[in-house]
Amino acid sequence: MKDNKLTKNILNKIKEYKIHESDILSVCPIDLSFEGEYILGYIFLTKDYLGVCESDIPSGYTHFFRGTKVHKKDEDEDLAEYEVKLFDLKKIEHIHVERMIGAVLLSAEYDGSPMKIASLTNTYLEQLNLFVRHTKNIKNGKDFDADIVGKEAEEEDEELLYCPICGTMYPDPAKKVCPKCTNKRTIFARVLKYFFKYRFSIAILFLSYALGAAISVVWPYLTGKVLFDHILEKDSEYLATFGLAGKFTLALGLLALIMIGSRIIEEITNVVQMALMARVATSTVNDIKTDVFSAMSRLSLNFFTSKQTGGLMTRVLSDSNRVTEFFIDGIPSVFIHGITIIITFVVMYRLNWQMALIACILLPLLVFMTVKLRPGLWNLSGKRHRAEKAVSSKANDNLTGARVVKAFGQEDAEIERFTNPNNNLKDAEINIVKLRNKFTILYSLVQEISSIWIWIIGVFFVLKTDKIDLGVLLTFVGYVAHLNGPMNFFSRVFRMWSESINAAQRLFEIIDSIPEIVEKENPVRLMKPRGEIELSNVTFGYTVSRNVLKNINLKVKEGEVLGIVGRSGAGKSTLVNLISRLYDVKEGSIKIDGVDVKDLSLSDLRKNVAMVSQDTYIFMGSVAKNIAYGNENATGEEIIRAAKLAGAHDFISKMPDGYDTVIGASGKDLSGGEKQRISIARAILADPKILILDEATASVDTETEKAIQNSLKLLVKGRTTLSIAHRLSTLRDADRLIVIDNGRIVEEGTHAELDKNEDGIFHKLNELQNKSLAVTNF
Repeated sequence: MKDNKLTKNILNKIKEYKIHESDILSVCPIDLSFEGEYILGYIFLTKDYLGVCESDIPSGYTHFFRGTKVHKKDEDEDLAEYEVKLFDLKKIEHIHVERMIGAVLLSAEYDGSPMKIASLTNTYLEQLNLFVRHTKNIKNGKDFDADIVGKEAEEEDEELLYCPICGTMYPDPAKKVCPKCTNKRTIFARVLKYFFKYRFSIAILFLSYALGAAISVVWPYLTGKVLFDHILEKDSEYLATFGLAGKFTLALGLLALIMIGSRIIEEITNVVQMALMARVATSTVNDIKTDVFSAMSRLSLNFFTSKQTGGLMTRVLSDSNRVTEFFIDGIPSVFIHGITIIITFVVMYRLNWQMALIACILLPLLVFMTVKLRPGLWNLSGKRHRAEKAVSSKANDNLTGARVVKAFGQEDAEIERFTNPNNNLKDAEINIVKLRNKFTILYSLVQEISSIWIWIIGVFFVLKTDKIDLGVLLTFVGYVAHLNGPMNFFSRVFRMWSESINAAQRLFEIIDSIPEIVEKENPVRLMKPRGEIELSNVTFGYTVSRNVLKNINLKVKEGEVLGIVGRSGAGKSTLVNLISRLYDVKEGSIKIDGVDVKDLSLSDLRKNVAMVSQDTYIFMGSVAKNIAYGNENATGEEIIRAAKLAGAHDFISKMPDGYDTVIGASGKDLSGGEKQRISIARAILADPKILILDEATASVDTETEKAIQNSLKLLVKGRTTLSIAHRLSTLRDADRLIVIDNGRIVEEGTHAELDKNEDGIFHKLNELQNKSLAVTNF
């Protein structure tokens, strides 16, 4: 936790009350007045007092919001005029945090009357929660940091959440990777490792590139200097070096054959290049997608609940393909085209250094402009990805919720909503094309100006002097024209680099993500599970600002059927999610057979805890494969038996291909009750020791519910069962019921015992349901 300290100004002021810096036990910043205006301030704690220090914001003071820059004390803050209030700790009772909209309020009873102590934004909520716990410990006569588990003690200093170079908040504080300051060379090296597996194919690819480049470099020399200055000019002295003195026709024929052969070899190298590029590119994309998908599979459930499906799909599909473009087509071409340009200029220099100088005089300008334009490509590539993600997410939401869209007649409204992200993507693409065109125009302009200069000055030298022969001029023109391909490539390569490294960075963000649920080294194996569950002082919340479960203590015996009851949002589903360790508790512990679930092997835990959720999902595939999802080695007989126990056999038998019928993703061809029964069959076939039924009969009619309940009576024998249900009648046969309200267990007993308590929540819920059924039957 951030080590907050009072400013020198405040420390000097509280000395008037005989409070010294050594007396301060805990400090929390505050930044709001009760009227909602930004202020500067702190609350502090001593053994005898709770103090509040507030000041208006000084003129010229800059307020930094979380995620933009680390807020550091500066001279403006230290010079602020603080008003100090002290409250006798003995008179403070029931201190608590009230959550408001975008802010929180620290309240208590002071000398028997309600009192507002301080107001602050959610930026300091975690620190405030710790401050309140310190205060309660002092009130209860404990050490101020007693009973505060290591999690708070190990919380990172807030400044460690920000990049020290640019001040940007880390997207994932656990990794501490800043997208703005990431070393591009490191990303490049990591991607390059994916291609080492195919180094033999890449070596052949480089050789074919080198051979093609050599032919392209020699070609202008053959068609210029050799053809015009030696063969057509009948240069016997030159031909004599090849034993062809005076044989001009034969020399011309041999040159023609060499040129034809060169073209044939060049085409063969092109075919080899395309074949190898296709093989290496597709294999590498496959490897990258596999790694990304594997990394996503290892991540905790919380990762997926905080991300849009469309955005993740963009990374897996689109980004994987973009990564390979530069490495397959770009790197070899950079090497070959770079060597080609160097060799070309060397040959041109050997032929005529003055003409070579004229040809390359604009290169410094080209390099300067490239350095100036290149950073824009990186930023635009990131914007294009965000626009693509927004479009994919919107399309995914619309397709997934197509039934709702049509039911409410919102087709036109959805088209209108899609237009905005789609236009943003269009604008991003146009901006990239505009910048890309600047590169293309710049490189083409340099090439064309060089070509025109060579023609003008070369023709002048041929006509007015004897320094250049016609063949040399044609050779120069050929080489300048030959540079057109490499120059065009270098106008594109920076775009390829930016898009590839940008996409690789996003992929590595997923690959490097640290799962919240991690299996410890040498975990305990559940070889002979009994199914005993114990929760001790369990507290949990999906966010820091709100705990869903508070101090839950519960013990479930082996083979016991426990019913869990409560209003919507009370924390029932959260409780069972913690038992199967889809999330980890913030405080307390959960034990199965006396072993903390954090110490258990995840594979054993998930194998022995099966859940039938109210949110069922049917995978694309046959009915049999969906039922056998948790036990792929199940036989056909076992699958049919599970379906019969779940009451699913009859409707499956009526399908066109029975158990081999292919059902669509999410079970769109099935009713809610049919999907629920397949889900129950899936859990039955998994044969778990602990069975969790989270509204297992919520989507079925009364008749089907009775059939499933009869099946479940057989299923729960010998198993520990936790059953959540809003229909309280389905829990009559449970050994014990607990009622959860506002995150706490408020009632416990059998169905009959709880129903007798007329002031209890269970009795009221049961009475409401009975009245509702009576009205329905009427």
